[in-house]
Amino acid sequence: MKNILNYLPYIVVLLAQFFINNYNIIVILTILTGFVAAFKIENKRVFLKSFLVGLVAFTIVFLIYESRVEYVKDLLVNIGLPGLFIYVLFPLFSALNTAILFFIGYKTGRLVLERKLARASQA
Repeated sequence: MKNILNYLPYIVVLLAQFFINNYNIIVILTILTGFVAAFKIENKRVFLKSFLVGLVAFTIVFLIYESRVEYVKDLLVNIGLPGLFIYVLFPLFSALNTAILFFIGYKTGRLVLERKLARASQA
């Protein structure tokens, strides 16, 4: 049960990516989820966990819906990259984007938590 609660913020961030269409809301929700997660989850390899969970999920979804981004292969070929590069670029950059935003929120939450603990220890 504890492992499920540790991975719940990562799952919430991924679900927001798939169900919300407005990118601004996705960015804010991802950062806020990381902020809240700073108070609840363990402090072990947060960026790596977020990146790997995102990479697996985005790769699976990309392979399912690959035909919707078929036009991008032509763009990659036009700039001199192989068309198969699309299978690496899309999931990689999506996972990296999500992991960075989550980590920003997480580190901000950690700073707030440390500052709150420092004030409590001084009083």
